[in-house]
Amino acid sequence: MSVIGCAIWSRARYIWAGTMPLLVVSTVLRVSHAYAQPEPIAAMVARVSPAVVRVITVRPPAPEADQSGSKASNDASADRTSTATGSGYIIDPSGYIGTNKHVVDGAIFVFVVTNDGIRYPANIVGMTQDADIALLKIDAGTRSLPYVKFGDSDRVRVGNRVFAIGSPFGFDDTVTSGIVSALNRNIMESPFDDYLQTDAAINHGNSGGPLLSMRGEVIGMTSVIFSPDPGSSGVGFALPSSSLQFAFDRLMKTGKINAGMLPIHTQAVTWMLQQALNAPDLLGALVTSVQDDDGTMLRGKIKAGDVIRTFNGETVLDPRDLARKAARAPIGSDAALGIYRARTSETVHVPVQALPEAKPVVLDNEGPRTLGLELASGRGKNEQPIVTVASIDPTGTAADSGIQKGDIIVEVQGIPVSEADTALRIFREQSLLKHRFAAVLVRHDKKPFWMSLAIPE
Repeated sequence: MSVIGCAIWSRARYIWAGTMPLLVVSTVLRVSHAYAQPEPIAAMVARVSPAVVRVITVRPPAPEADQSGSKASNDASADRTSTATGSGYIIDPSGYIGTNKHVVDGAIFVFVVTNDGIRYPANIVGMTQDADIALLKIDAGTRSLPYVKFGDSDRVRVGNRVFAIGSPFGFDDTVTSGIVSALNRNIMESPFDDYLQTDAAINHGNSGGPLLSMRGEVIGMTSVIFSPDPGSSGVGFALPSSSLQFAFDRLMKTGKINAGMLPIHTQAVTWMLQQALNAPDLLGALVTSVQDDDGTMLRGKIKAGDVIRTFNGETVLDPRDLARKAARAPIGSDAALGIYRARTSETVHVPVQALPEAKPVVLDNEGPRTLGLELASGRGKNEQPIVTVASIDPTGTAADSGIQKGDIIVEVQGIPVSEADTALRIFREQSLLKHRFAAVLVRHDKKPFWMSLAIPE
């Protein structure tokens, strides 16, 4: 399995060599007419895409193993942080952003780049313990941010057309399309798995991006692909909007999920087990074990071999459905469970327990305070003075510009530079003038080109 994923379909029209010229002209006219009027899909994408963002995470260097096999940290790798990118989407104009947990898990810094190229430091409001969901928050000041609207994933049908927007392999604002291939997929990621399967192309970097309906509403969040190769194979999975809204609403209010649970392990009722237990049908969750050693949580009312068929009067479809129903129940509330035991049905009442929460994440993420460039003065081939990029801090404002270690800085804001101090002085002047960007002419692989570097506030 490759964690963050559609085959791009093409349609060819074959024209026989003997086709009359009149028919060819007719075909050309129809194509011309199609391009003359904007398609609703294009209008939808133009409306929604400004709310899709790139998420940049910086993680600490991994400890390296010494010759004895034990993990050790050495000075050479102490500064080698790793940077990764994913996707996200603004769900509230105040700056709340949804993404995958695996995109930001373990990060020491998180940044969000909005559709207009502005980079913001982000805080992790909270994450789910088991599901792949995280909520971020950025401060955009008085700026009102574009945001998405959620659709109802419970109304999605197999065959519905869907669209994914994200930053696969760092290519921002990439839109792919496909259909919903299947519903309620269990991919063994969590006890609550209810994934939408799609053949819309999802690749590395799409993680955390929205899966949209034809109406431009978020019906899922792209999370996982299954592929024998690093790229998309047309088998991708998205968390449904019903789960996303449940998690985001609670995280926005308290920073916690406050989900309920029952301390039991269950499995599906197969046809053969149904025959052996003489159960009414294949619905329900078969209890395999009870994690209540002192008997205080469930009070001995549930036993291994019970089939839980209803939860507060609602039919339990399978173990994952039971887990989702328990998660939405208030902690400490009374749960009426309809169980089938020894060929008889009865109702027992047990208190809903608290599902363990993910540990709060506090980032040292007040925002990049420096440009993040270490420059060095040197000499070129003809002994002319040059300024080279010695290192790039991934948490600095220049990290997103595309500038690379070893690049030669030729000009800054139209001023030729031959000393590192001169270039840094111009950058500082731009900051004092409250300029957000500086135009820099660099030479990379002997080729000059201009780029814009974000200036720290």
